[in-house]
Amino acid sequence: MGERLKNSLRLFFFVLLMGIVGLIHFQSYPEAASFLMLSYIVNFILALFSLLLLYWGLTKKKENLSSFYLITVAVKLGVYFLFFHPQFYLDGQLTRSEFFIFFIPYALGLLAEIVFLFRFKF
Repeated sequence: MGERLKNSLRLFFFVLLMGIVGLIHFQSYPEAASFLMLSYIVNFILALFSLLLLYWGLTKKKENLSSFYLITVAVKLGVYFLFFHPQFYLDGQLTRSEFFIFFIPYALGLLAEIVFLFRFKF
């Protein structure tokens, strides 16, 4: 099986996993459905950005790969602190359910990054 097909299948399973977990998450917190949707979309886009940047780094600039990874982490933290953190602290406290609204899709994206990069053929 060609490497492109394998990567396409991995991406398909990532989208499928994100969708299944998202549906379960939506059923658990129906009152936060719109914010959950935003969280899953933003984290999916961030994961794709990270994968593309790291893939490019692996193929073109291996000596700068750690810098690319740090850039992706900084972008994700920036997005969290600029957009999600203020919304979570409107009432002055961060609850577990609010934390997991961001962390579950973030963890899925991070898992996808690890799987994709681990399977990358040098």
